[in-house]
Amino acid sequence: METDKIVCLNDCYMPAGEAAVPVADQGLLYGMGIFETIRVSGGLPRLVGLHLSRLQKSAGELGLEVPYSPGAIEEMLYRTAQKNGITEGGLRLTLTAGGGQCRPSLLVQPRDQTYGEEMYSLGIRAGFSPYVRNERSPLVRHKTLNYYENIMARRLAASSGWGEALFLNCSGNLAEGSVSNVFLVRDGRVITPESGSGLLPGITRRRVIDACASLKIPLEERVVGPGRLYGAGEIFLTNSLMGVMPLTRLENTPVGNGVPGEITRLVAQEMERLAAL
Repeated sequence: METDKIVCLNDCYMPAGEAAVPVADQGLLYGMGIFETIRVSGGLPRLVGLHLSRLQKSAGELGLEVPYSPGAIEEMLYRTAQKNGITEGGLRLTLTAGGGQCRPSLLVQPRDQTYGEEMYSLGIRAGFSPYVRNERSPLVRHKTLNYYENIMARRLAASSGWGEALFLNCSGNLAEGSVSNVFLVRDGRVITPESGSGLLPGITRRRVIDACASLKIPLEERVVGPGRLYGAGEIFLTNSLMGVMPLTRLENTPVGNGVPGEITRLVAQEMERLAAL
């Protein structure tokens, strides 16, 4: 991130190059902390209540203190977007653990939008990460600062010409992508790995489930073996910034007919409709 961008650190606004956390912060020393990535659209942070609810839930389960009220954090998000002139893009909200004499830190910073229109019209390519997601880990359901495994998978994806890397779990079944949840379409049904498969229960994942219910498209949360992906008519990925992203090639194999599918399009449209209500 450019050092001249404006960030909000503990309710104080400053250039990114001037922001600092104490060297004793356990977020810095041990990766103890959590974060949220929030989409900005039309100049406004979206689905803030859902993101803050997940932040509070994760903080409670991981023994972290949230030093500001939801209302105060929401104000920080809006003001950071405004100060940086963000119309379309994102914000990252980071909470560190603090520790000892060091209080927790809350940071809001701009997050670049990295998904171009061509990716939605043509779809992206993905492959399988060699790193295994431990579905029994107490951290797997939380968006923690201990993110190095995801970064390694992202590096592999970039070096392989993929837009995403997919994790299998210790049982050899599909878990999630390095930054996304995964959905496949078979015989008119949308299928996604069940929450016990070792995945972050994404906010956009929940919105897809709601959109399918609204459209009366059958949806199953179940164990998904990797072989089922190769027989899928459509696959799409989701997160807060990308929304619904078609996946049209799995390693060297086209997904379906190799173009974004109709159910993918319908789900994306319905999510936008529901968000506008």
